[in-house]
Amino acid sequence: MQTTNSPGELVQRRPILSARQIAVAVIFGAIAAAFELLQITIPGYLPGVNFNLGGIWLTLSTMIGGPIVGAVVVFVDSVTGQVGIIGWPGYLIHVLILAAFYPAVYRVASLPKRLGLFLLLTAVALFFQYWWWIGLYSFVLKIIPFQAQLALQFGYAYWIYLIIYFLIPAILLATVPKFVAPQWRWPWQREETPQAAELS
Repeated sequence: MQTTNSPGELVQRRPILSARQIAVAVIFGAIAAAFELLQITIPGYLPGVNFNLGGIWLTLSTMIGGPIVGAVVVFVDSVTGQVGIIGWPGYLIHVLILAAFYPAVYRVASLPKRLGLFLLLTAVALFFQYWWWIGLYSFVLKIIPFQAQLALQFGYAYWIYLIIYFLIPAILLATVPKFVAPQWRWPWQREETPQAAELS
């Protein structure tokens, strides 16, 4: 899109989403929906309740495409999942925290330190996401008592989900960092921002 800055002068404005970001949203949104609709999960959460793999697509889409793309992917994941749209705000908390700090983590030169910080960032984002689910199940839906939730979630389920959210994205971050480079900007960043430094 072009807008006139002064007579005879045109200023190129960058669209909010690039072609790369749109492609990421479509691809990972489709994968997330397919996994939910086909119920591709890991058993062992609760009787009749499995660990879903949406955290992989949440993390990768946010790393590669930024907060808007991550929000779109988790919206699709939510509406096609068992919980429904009521789960979207919880996922969105994770997306925003991850997007806020991931570019800085990506720029860390030392691979062990970069992966350690990425693990810490994933753990913190998941921790804050978890409080949405605890509040939802304990005080809104009233399915599981609050104290029982704390024991179940942070004593067991949180750590399984941390592996799900972290493992595959971390492997890509370590082996093909250019693939997960944060070449995106926040919506209010109007000016062209430099691309993240390429990692060897």
